Amino acid sequence: MPDMPAITPDSLIAILDNLKTEYSAIIDQLDPNSPAPGVGEWNARQVLSHIIGSLNRVPVHAGYYLAGASYVPVVFSDPYWIDAWHDAPIQSFKAAFETAIEGNKGLVRSLTPDALWRTIPMAGFGDTPLAVFLMVNYNNHIKEQHLHQLGAFVGAAQPA
Repeated sequence: MPDMPAITPDSLIAILDNLKTEYSAIIDQLDPNSPAPGVGEWNARQVLSHIIGSLNRVPVHAGYYLAGASYVPVVFSDPYWIDAWHDAPIQSFKAAFETAIEGNKGLVRSLTPDALWRTIPMAGFGDTPLAVFLMVNYNNHIKEQHLHQLGAFVGAAQPA
């Protein structure tokens, strides 16, 4: 697991607020029918669906931590596609994204310090505290892997 900055409920919520701002600026300019940039790459709808789906899975994964389960079933490279995304207007993606962000903020606020630092083994990552799982998901996955990917559909300059 890479070195992590200090993780607190406030730092996680700040990341979520930042994601909401940065993604909303891109979504407001995005044509959801933008084609995939290359063969085998996701189109704009698939990228949005993956981001929203990932955020919606976070509370499910957190529940495994809260229950003291012996593992967390994390799936990689899943576009989380649902039929409604095929024809959904951009406003549907934006509403779903903002709702997912707010739901994650509610989740973070609900976690006790004990729950936030509860540890479960994760395939490929070893023993992982919930706090680290959340940070990796919000910062490393949603921000670092997919913000630039979605921004490329609108030619948005990305922050360093």
